[in-house]
Amino acid sequence: MNMTNIHTDPEFAEKCRAAGWKCTSQRLAVYEYLKGNLTHPDVDAVLAAVRKSLPTITRESVYRILNEFAEKEIIRRLDHIENARYDSRTDAHGHFICTKCGKISDFDWPEGAAIPHEAPPGKVIHAEVRLVGLCPECSET
Repeated sequence: MNMTNIHTDPEFAEKCRAAGWKCTSQRLAVYEYLKGNLTHPDVDAVLAAVRKSLPTITRESVYRILNEFAEKEIIRRLDHIENARYDSRTDAHGHFICTKCGKISDFDWPEGAAIPHEAPPGKVIHAEVRLVGLCPECSET
């Protein structure tokens, strides 16, 4: 990857500055792959894609970068699935997870959905609507 590209993406540079990170080619490659990617990839899918431009990047580096991005809310980490998956969409929305093929699809946050006034004590960091069932393709088989 051309190191001069790191500084040509002002959005990426600003996110690195805000997080106190160096703008590395590894972070940029992961960021570029995830930006606008709605497939909810797991670490292995991100690794395979990033290795096309950075063949020496390690799984551990990709995993660390993904978790750094999730910690700074650049992406969301979806847990309690077979493998952790990562979501580039950080606005309020829900997920439909197919129990047969594992595909995850986004849907817009239901109108009026909010955290109840009588929420458990503590600071809520993330609320999620998750529906589980069979996707249209798997329903047909």
